[in-house]
Amino acid sequence: MVRVYSRSIMKVRFGLLVAIIICVFAVGFSVDYNASAQSTEPPKGLTLSPLRTEISTAPGTSFSDQLKVTNSTEKQMTVSFMVEEFKVIDEQYDYEFIAESNITSWVSFKPSEVVLKAGEAKKVNYTVGIPLTAEPGGYYISMFASSAVAAGDGDGNSQQRVASLLYITAASDVLGAATRSGHVLSLSSPWLVVDKGAWGMTLQNAGTTHYRSEYTVKTEDLFGGTVGENKDSALILPGTIRAIQGEMSLPSVPGIYRVIYTIGLGDVPGVTETHYMVFLPPWAILTLTTAIVVAGYLSYRKLSKKH
Repeated sequence: MVRVYSRSIMKVRFGLLVAIIICVFAVGFSVDYNASAQSTEPPKGLTLSPLRTEISTAPGTSFSDQLKVTNSTEKQMTVSFMVEEFKVIDEQYDYEFIAESNITSWVSFKPSEVVLKAGEAKKVNYTVGIPLTAEPGGYYISMFASSAVAAGDGDGNSQQRVASLLYITAASDVLGAATRSGHVLSLSSPWLVVDKGAWGMTLQNAGTTHYRSEYTVKTEDLFGGTVGENKDSALILPGTIRAIQGEMSLPSVPGIYRVIYTIGLGDVPGVTETHYMVFLPPWAILTLTTAIVVAGYLSYRKLSKKH
């Protein structure tokens, strides 16, 4: 009677153990499908385009182009233009704007102020003049459009300010070329992936002007078959370090895979690094855990029958 009672207890414990395992995985890896819908409403207020312009010209020359400014409100507004230098202050590339700068005088607008009716858009000409004394390298300017808009409740005006960024490379055969010297300072790639293959890297630019790093993250099986490939780019300013993050393409079958990173570094040769990862999705972990528990239980029963 004691042996039968003990086996009954073991069966109950086994059932409870399996139920607990299933509940833990069901709770731990559940997916919330109640994501909020993204708004498709058009932007309201003051808008400026293009958001970014890159130019390369020699000192002593000038460059001209246009900005498009749009009043997407229901009221008339007067828009004025101004210029500030900008730089980044951390690896996440948060901007700092500098109003008192010598290079802000390089940009002039014609006209410097426009009146926009409700829903109206206008194009404004601007000219960038690079002084002959400018050293080869990168210069970074933010062109702002700002307007005081009457608040809807009659409590005064609200300030609207939008920007278009200008990336300038000054270089010439006489004064010398601007340099783009990139380096990979760090690259972290996960060795075990369950649900998301998040990776990260930091890139440095030790040159005198910006460069655009074109990078590719490719996932392969051990036989060289391509599972997926993600391509993107990042702008790296001179004298800065930028942190970049992303997610790799994941396979549908558990196993060991190669992740190949190909990173462009401006004027210097690019870098290719290969890392390995073990892909174990939640359902594979649950299946493996259940199989171990069942195998352990069957081994216990086999041993208990012998005794």
